[in-house]
Amino acid sequence: MKRIQSPNLKLQYRHVRAINDDSVKKFINIEMKNLNNLNKIFYDANLSEKFLDEYLKWILKSNFTKLKNLKLFPFKCYSLGATQSFDYFYALNKNRRFRAFKGEYMYHFTTWRNFYKWKYIEDGPLTKNDAVVISIPFSDHGDLHPQTNEVIKICNKLNIPVLIDCCYANVVKKLRFDFNQKSIKVITFSLGKYFPIAKLRIGMRLTRSDDDDPLFFQNKIDYINKLGCYIGLKLIKKFDSNYIIRKYKAKQSKINKKLGLLDSNVILFGLGDSNWQMYNRGGDYNRLCITSLLDKND
Repeated sequence: MKRIQSPNLKLQYRHVRAINDDSVKKFINIEMKNLNNLNKIFYDANLSEKFLDEYLKWILKSNFTKLKNLKLFPFKCYSLGATQSFDYFYALNKNRRFRAFKGEYMYHFTTWRNFYKWKYIEDGPLTKNDAVVISIPFSDHGDLHPQTNEVIKICNKLNIPVLIDCCYANVVKKLRFDFNQKSIKVITFSLGKYFPIAKLRIGMRLTRSDDDDPLFFQNKIDYINKLGCYIGLKLIKKFDSNYIIRKYKAKQSKINKKLGLLDSNVILFGLGDSNWQMYNRGGDYNRLCITSLLDKND
């Protein structure tokens, strides 16, 4: 297959989204049509707790993702995707300098440049007044960033707070990580990369303690997205956390081979050589999101 380098491809492969799986879409449509009593959903006082408990169990049942010692983070909050949790981590550490690797999720840099002090991890040593954000798997290439363990070791020593973003944790073909690190304070998850429901903003935050921040406050008074809880709960009960990898692993490799890409550990991505420089996000990789091709029935 001839590699095409039209500028239009930049739009086609840049934006990250979940696979529009036909079975998932059909199930969502059926569930939405069956929403006959919204009051029952909106005023179900136990719905968010049920969703969060089941979501964590769902994550831990993956055959591909092995996340150890999440039990050290017993406090669960419903979050509007992972993004809402990011905002509160920023606010809590507003007097610190934020740090992240080049190629990290752009939302961090967009927010920091307007409101906070920040610096790439690669551009200088970590100091005790820093706060660190790391995605696991790393959003720029879909594997563990090679400096992750080294950075966390420094953070442990200097008491630097760390947020770990696991939004890709259940669309990864192999991931092993132990969260028994004292510097890790917050872990975030999102269903928006697994199911095509990103606009419902379904996520979860895990923390070591209850500091009664605004997200805890919202959860305690049940001021959260009940429809997101309802649909999220229905989805994880219908489709297990291995479904997407099992179904699309071979197709990912086939597509990437045709495009001349290497397989990423994250099922949604391919990794390009210098011919795909237009997709570089500041790091060492040229990451393409191939979900528009995974969607196709062929």
